[in-house]
Amino acid sequence: MTVGVSRSPAYNAVTRGDIVLMKLAGDDILQEIAEEFARKKNAFPRGGALDYPTVIAGWIGQLEANALPYITTGAIAADGGGHLTMHDKEHVSRVRQVAADLIERSENIDLTHFELALLLIGVYLHDIGNVLGRGGHERQIHRALQAVGAALPVDQVEYAAAKQIAGVHGGTAAGSKDTISTLPERQAVSGQHIRPRLLAAILRLADELADDPARANRVQMAAGSLPEASEVFHVVAAGLHSQMHDASTREITLNYGFNDPSVFKRKLGKTGGQVHLLDEIFDRSMKTFNEARYCSRFMRPFMEFERIKVDIMIFDDQLMPLHNIVYTIAEHGYADQPPSIYKMVPELAAYQGNGKLTAAYLKQLILKAEGDRS
Repeated sequence: MTVGVSRSPAYNAVTRGDIVLMKLAGDDILQEIAEEFARKKNAFPRGGALDYPTVIAGWIGQLEANALPYITTGAIAADGGGHLTMHDKEHVSRVRQVAADLIERSENIDLTHFELALLLIGVYLHDIGNVLGRGGHERQIHRALQAVGAALPVDQVEYAAAKQIAGVHGGTAAGSKDTISTLPERQAVSGQHIRPRLLAAILRLADELADDPARANRVQMAAGSLPEASEVFHVVAAGLHSQMHDASTREITLNYGFNDPSVFKRKLGKTGGQVHLLDEIFDRSMKTFNEARYCSRFMRPFMEFERIKVDIMIFDDQLMPLHNIVYTIAEHGYADQPPSIYKMVPELAAYQGNGKLTAAYLKQLILKAEGDRS
């Protein structure tokens, strides 16, 4: 809890009783940390003896120069070709932006500035282990930092806390995907209380919502030289032009646009097999729903998301619309719902009053729309 004090006009915060509700200045975490450090060093451990904004900014610069440019190529080399979309500086910057936006749009979140500092460090740690290979990358953070000579110049207990927060953004713990629960709800670090589960949930959801066309290798896509094992991942990333969240309506929207209808008429390569693009989008949207519900468990009462709205627009090569698919994933009935897209989204089970919207049915709809144009 942060004690309410008078704020300068430039400081974007609102006060409720003795709690300062976080409203990020300039919508950026590091800027918020720097402004608070300049205003009140006592908000940080040891009375601000360590210049956190300068130290963190310098460390980020070191990572951007010596580590982040090599994560994608390192993962591909380590995995023998791999199917990784881009895990570079732009992706980490996007996670940072989404995390800041989640905090900014929350009505009542009360993160301390020290918690913000640990969250920002976690953002830059979360994918760095990929440089040594994608499998178990969340457990390779320390080894990767040592390899690039980018040790974090903060107290070891603070680094350990940030590393733990970053390390539960994926993977498993004792065979379960419920990794955030392995963290304490509240923990003392350098004389301050932090909430590891809350910070980890914000980071994990931000990572989930940080997919965008920049993660696709558009050069290889245009040249038709994508490795077959990675094809569908890049096609999905290239088409996912917007992921928006609205804490007030508890809704996340995924907006896709494709101007090559042929990608829906054939199967695309995925790892060791093939899959229809529609089925991959169904799986992707169900994953986003499950991640949003899971992270919401640890973000209450500050944030909670209940629905995923998906909008898929299919154009012809002249950017004329051929077909538009819109559906919303939400819980129905009792809480023992099976994880089927058709159970979670009844309108897809009887699409346009007919049968299930399958890849084969969508192909028929696209061919009919194309035929009506000719």
